[in-house]
Amino acid sequence: MLRVVKVGGSLLDWPPLAQVLPRWLARQSPARQVLVCGGGIWCDALRQAQRQFALPEQAMHGLCIEALTVTARLLTQILKLPPPETDWRRVGEASATPSPGACPAVVLDPRPFLYEDEAMLPGTVLPHDWSSTSDSIAARLAEVLAADELVLLKSADPPSRDLEELARVGYVDQHLPRALPRGMPLRLVNLRAEAAL
Repeated sequence: MLRVVKVGGSLLDWPPLAQVLPRWLARQSPARQVLVCGGGIWCDALRQAQRQFALPEQAMHGLCIEALTVTARLLTQILKLPPPETDWRRVGEASATPSPGACPAVVLDPRPFLYEDEAMLPGTVLPHDWSSTSDSIAARLAEVLAADELVLLKSADPPSRDLEELARVGYVDQHLPRALPRGMPLRLVNLRAEAAL
């Protein structure tokens, strides 16, 4: 089994992340778990700069992809994992049985996947604008890896069960309803609430 887990960038300023995320991952059913980290405050700053200086949206979206390399590296530091994997083909081959005490997951730096391969792969190609964020990037990766499940770890409970409504209110990005492969199970998890469990 292969599970793609998007770790929301909003969780990167939450000190319990270092303990709560490995515990949550360890409680999941056995699977190869691939983590994709969101852009957090770095991408928020780039969005703000794009508005303030009337910069080209596609160029600033590209800078956000660059920022995902930084957040992937940050996540590996927080979780005390090896450096991020840069070859998306290898993440699906990561061991489902980690060493004792290790975090049962591998972090992917999605930049090479997005720049070198994504547009040429079968399926729904990602747009290069603000409608597509790390939510849709994780869904696209799940599609090309033929993952069994996609999980989006967030900082709040979903206000609806309808994916189109969640995109409309900004809980997930606008492109996700189209990016999510048909029939793929999707879980939305408020990881901050997990700390109380």
